[in-house]
Amino acid sequence: MATEQLRFDRGIFEPVAAVRALRDARYRHPANAIAELIDNSVDANAPRVDVLIEERQERVKTRTRWRVHKLAVADNGHGMDADTLVQALRVGGRTASRRVRAIGKYGMGLPTASASQCRRVDVWTWRGSIDRPRHSWLDIGAIERGEMTEIPEADSEPVPAEWRQRIAPETLDPQQGTLVVWSEIDRITAQTDTIFRRIEQEIGRTYRHFINDGSLVIRMAMFREGRLRQGATVRPNDPLFLMPNSTTSAPWDREPMFEPYGQPWEYPVEINGREETVEVRYSIAKRAVIVNADDGAQFPGSLPHGQDARRNMGVSIVREDRELLLENAFVREGGGERIDRWWGCEIRFGDGLDDLFGIDHNKQMATAISNAAQEVFNTDKDDKDVLGELGVLDGDPADLVYQIISDIRATTRNMVRDLRQLFAERKRLKSQARAISTGEISAEAEAEERATHVIETQIAESGPKTRTDRDHELPEDERKKGLTEFFSREGVPDPEETAVRILHSPSRYQFRDKRLRGFQMFSVDSAGGEIIVSLNTEHPLYRFLSVLEERSEDLSDPLARESAVAIRTLLLAWARLEDQIEMADRRQVVEDIAQSWGREARDILSDLASDLETQQAS
Repeated sequence: MATEQLRFDRGIFEPVAAVRALRDARYRHPANAIAELIDNSVDANAPRVDVLIEERQERVKTRTRWRVHKLAVADNGHGMDADTLVQALRVGGRTASRRVRAIGKYGMGLPTASASQCRRVDVWTWRGSIDRPRHSWLDIGAIERGEMTEIPEADSEPVPAEWRQRIAPETLDPQQGTLVVWSEIDRITAQTDTIFRRIEQEIGRTYRHFINDGSLVIRMAMFREGRLRQGATVRPNDPLFLMPNSTTSAPWDREPMFEPYGQPWEYPVEINGREETVEVRYSIAKRAVIVNADDGAQFPGSLPHGQDARRNMGVSIVREDRELLLENAFVREGGGERIDRWWGCEIRFGDGLDDLFGIDHNKQMATAISNAAQEVFNTDKDDKDVLGELGVLDGDPADLVYQIISDIRATTRNMVRDLRQLFAERKRLKSQARAISTGEISAEAEAEERATHVIETQIAESGPKTRTDRDHELPEDERKKGLTEFFSREGVPDPEETAVRILHSPSRYQFRDKRLRGFQMFSVDSAGGEIIVSLNTEHPLYRFLSVLEERSEDLSDPLARESAVAIRTLLLAWARLEDQIEMADRRQVVEDIAQSWGREARDILSDLASDLETQQAS
């Protein structure tokens, strides 16, 4: 019996399956796919790029909506010859760049980005004259039907008049340029106004360095029924908020909202015999952004520029001056959305470090950085111990990633500490202003006064009970010395000034903010006759109290205020309990109980704070 011989195509890729894989390329947003086209323009040394959207009305169930019908990217770069055009449309085809270091990575950007958004892409390019262009295309339907098995040779089809008319005169260079047009778009489904705004924001952030230094101008325009409906020159959207004339909301659209935090950090590394350098920069909100007497009762985060900061929260990873992603693995769980929006950080490097940092083919991920960030930021170890905990050894280039992330962890913690102080200053000033105008003191001050009244009643009835009670009767200069020494040890700025302010207050209790280790909700100390309760800024209790007090002040919510007073009074009652325990071993037992209490309360309070924040935002 004859055996039938099966014949197989020995090609590496099966065309229909391969094009379906391209179609499934998951870009975070259409703007990220469009960025692949702009990358090619930048590599072609184009000083100007136009992103052009043609919208069409479509019926969706019982409603009609305006959606993207066609999308084009035009530039005045050096254009391509016929062979280069064909290579640009091939998956993995390499094209030469005139830039010393190119943004392009594997030669997959144009076909992958296009197929992920539409079913047909046409490219016109010219050198010498726009009237003699070269043209080729990819057609998904033709590939699926087996009618297209290779990139068509470049023909001389004219640049369509409709697009020639829409390209800005400054961008349309009759001597050189390229036009990429997406048609049969089936993956961009949002309404055009929404798409336009999001693309403008994302493109402005991705290419902010090029836009800011003047080497690239990006124009966006949207057309309806052949007429220009909306247009804009893309401004830099800087997550470090250090660039002027940016997309940040007024009053910070003209001048930077943040300021540099120290000097840039540089990390040299040798890769494949070549010296490379990683630069890490930091920024922090200016004092006037947080402590602002002119913003009324509103919390800074609820203002338009505060929402801008929230949308740009994370560490910006920049390769060859082009942002890859804004990584939010660096944002701490618990209160992060309220504080972490007010600092910025940028990791900047060249394409020689792609393998070290795990850059993917569509330039949306830096896997090694993201993985290291999750490991480093999820450990409870101190900054100085974190590398040892992760088993990082000196000398291996891969360890550089962990070193950078560890340094970011330490620096961002310092920035958060500084920001806490700014918010504490804001809170004091707002409370003082409120007390002057309404006679109403803050929830914190009310809790301190209520607890003080209890202590003084006890002392009047039976005399001093604790060493703190006795120290409160010392001469003022001795009390001042004890308080100043305590705040100096704690690293509080202007410790003597802080001591004087406390001496002039009527309270025997003082709350302060501090980052504590472990699960502690708070710690209790005694100095200068005062009981000092330090609230752990890393615990959800602090976040919960902050939201309650902001709600009380911003929305004049009496229930939120009473709740905040009750919680603070409860903590002061515990502090008084600890202060009455003189024996060290018994005091340690109580402190251990407080630690366990903090551990059990962490998850509950975190959920409650999240729910309250959601209510407040709505």
